Order: sequence, then C-alpha cells, then structure tokens
Amino acid sequence: MSVTFKAILFDHHKKEDGTNFFRIRVTHQRKQKYIKTNICVVPEDYTRSGNLKRDCDKIQLAEDLVDRMIKASNEIDTYKLKSMTVDEVVAFVEAKMVEPDAFRLDFVEYGRKIADKKSAGTAPVYHTSLNALVRFFKGRNPDIKEITVRNLRKFEEFIKTEPVIKVNWRTGESKKLKKEKGGRSVSQYLGAIRHIYKEARREFNEPDLGKFPIAVDPFEYYSVPKIPAARHRDISVETIQRMIDTRQQLEGRMRMAVDAFLISFGLQGMNAADLFTCDKFKDGILCYRRTKTSERRDDGAEMFLRVEECIRKIMDDYKDKERCFDYHRRYSNPGTFTTALNQGLARWCNMYKEETFTFYSARHSWATIGRSKRCNIDKALITVGLCHVSDSKNADDVYIRLDWETVWDANAKILAVFDWK
Repeated sequence: MSVTFKAILFDHHKKEDGTNFFRIRVTHQRKQKYIKTNICVVPEDYTRSGNLKRDCDKIQLAEDLVDRMIKASNEIDTYKLKSMTVDEVVAFVEAKMVEPDAFRLDFVEYGRKIADKKSAGTAPVYHTSLNALVRFFKGRNPDIKEITVRNLRKFEEFIKTEPVIKVNWRTGESKKLKKEKGGRSVSQYLGAIRHIYKEARREFNEPDLGKFPIAVDPFEYYSVPKIPAARHRDISVETIQRMIDTRQQLEGRMRMAVDAFLISFGLQGMNAADLFTCDKFKDGILCYRRTKTSERRDDGAEMFLRVEECIRKIMDDYKDKERCFDYHRRYSNPGTFTTALNQGLARWCNMYKEETFTFYSARHSWATIGRSKRCNIDKALITVGLCHVSDSKNADDVYIRLDWETVWDANAKILAVFDWK
C-alpha cells in the first residue's frame, strides 16, 4: 500500500563519455515507474572498482530529492492512495515538487506608473519617495518582496539621516548639509510607498481564484509615522498690511512674490500650483480645480471665486492671453515658481525685519483671520472656502447645492479688514 522512492543509477544508461544520471524509482502496489533527474555523475565520481565514491556530493543531492518526494507523497489522503495507480502517484508528486512561478515585480518601475496617474501636485512626492528608495538600495530597483518590515524600518532611519544635498542652480555645484529631514518627509515618503504596495496587492492578488502572489502586507506590522502637528504658519494682520503698503516700492522677484502672496490671500488661499495653471476667468469669476484635492473629492475640487476689486488691480500686472496669470512664461513649472516665491518672500522679510514665512502662509492667514473676532466666520464656511476634503459626509450634502455667494461674501469680509489703498 505504501509508496517507496529510491535513487538508482543504471549502468546501461551510462553514456560514452562516462556520465550518468540518477533516476528515482517509484514503487506503488507492486508497480514501478522511473523519474529522470538532472543529477549527473561523471567518471571522476567513481572509484577504480566502479563504485561511487562515498564522499560524492551527487549522492546527497539524490537523497535530498528522495526526501522531498516522500514529503510530497505524504500529502496524499490514505484512502485515496488505495485507488491511485503508480502513474497517478508520480503525477501528484511531480505537481507538488514543481515550484510555482516566482512572482517578481520591479517595485520602483511599478511605483512610477502609479505616480504618473496622480495629480500634478502629488506625483512629485511619489517620484521623490521612489528616488530615495533607490538610494537606500544602493542604486538598484528592489523587487516587491524586498519591501519587508525590517527594510521599511531601516528605510525610515535612512530618510531621517540621509544628508540634504543643496545644488547651486547657477554653477551646478552640490553641497551636503548636516541637516536631518523633518518628520513630514518621513511620513510622506513612507506613505507613498505604502500606497504603491497596496495598489500592487489590489492589482495582482486574485482572492476569488485563491491566488495571492503578494501574500504578505508588511504594513500590517509596520506603521507609517504620522505627520507632526504643524506649527500655525499664519502671519499677523499687521504684516499683511505692510505687504500691501510696500508692494509698489518693490522690484523684481520680491515684488512678484509679494503680489502673488496677496493674490493668493485674496483668492481664499489659492495654492501656487493652481495660480500657475488656472486659465478660466470671466465676468469677475475665476474658476479652477484645486490640484491637491481634485482626486479626493466627488466634485473634482472645482472652485468658483469672485475676484474683489482690490485683488483684481494686482492681478492686472500679471495678465496673460492664455492663462489667468503670466507665471507660466516666467517659470518652467509650478515647482520652480514656488521656489521663486519663497525666495522673494524671504528677501522681503529680511528687508522689513519680519520673521520669515512661506507662500503657504497666505492660506493659513486667510483661514485664521476669517475665524478671528474681527470676522467671526463660521468654521464650515472657512472649510468650503479652502476646498478641504471633509472628514465626515452628511447625507444632506448630496441634496444641498452650495451657494457660492456665501463664500464670496465671507472672503469680502476678510479682505475688508485691510486698507488696500
């Protein structure tokens, strides 16, 4: 009843050059079948008397193969084995012995495809994260099986401690700065890696068919660090008023940066990337889709802004035939535009002895002033004005059409705090 396996060498199978291959003899119900192997012995493996040398490593290989076949045959149900022929037993064992095709996926290459589907504001974060991952793996693209809990922990430490490289755009010279990346970078990089991994599992695993080429999810055991609570980056009413008062005395990049800041503030904290790309302005209404949240909102993050007269006067200095502003003619992409804005604002802060702030402070300041005692605007209206993704959806939201004039009036109330001259 039992199945037996034995490694055998047949003299009559020996070739002219003296090589021979082990065969595995399978015996079941007094019937025998032979399985060919690729374990080859050569003349040097024999003694002068024609026997295999005791220390021949091919013997151990054959015995290991026999052990694996015995282990595979043990999976046959005892009562099912009674009705099986030796051919069926061999077929079962060989099917078990054949390793499934190893699933391979270039994680970086796959991740770039995912990144390219993201919005213009999000895609760079994914590409930067993947670039860091390649550096962590010393210049090579890792397979998805290498995205393990241990490697994720090491990658987190790598992100924190990797030197920041500053490149002089004029000379091309690079310089290492002894400065650790902040918690925001760690969270963003690893958050992008997590999303790519989960997308791969969703695409390649087939639960209905019982196929799980990416069976393990390391993010069940590794938690992506949370983004540290940001320090409030709003600036005072007095500082914004000083920007209004001094803008006409400024020149070059400093003037452009201050004006763009005021335009953003007057357009409810509109992001630099959206100022760069927006192209719909008609009858005093500027329309755009907020890049950062367009893919996360059912309405595509579409915004309608009534441009107040005080802001329109500043906008006139940056008119363009194709888009709302001529920034795209001054800079090649939103990234270089944002860098120029922050450089110009830093120069202004230095000139007027103000604490340094960035372009994004326009958005924080609009919301903070709107909620202050000066304006006392409802928090929900501020959220709508910022085009945030709501954490909770009320069923009534589906049926209530937004009255944009309520947002416009709130913005006008905030702008009225200042003397626009």
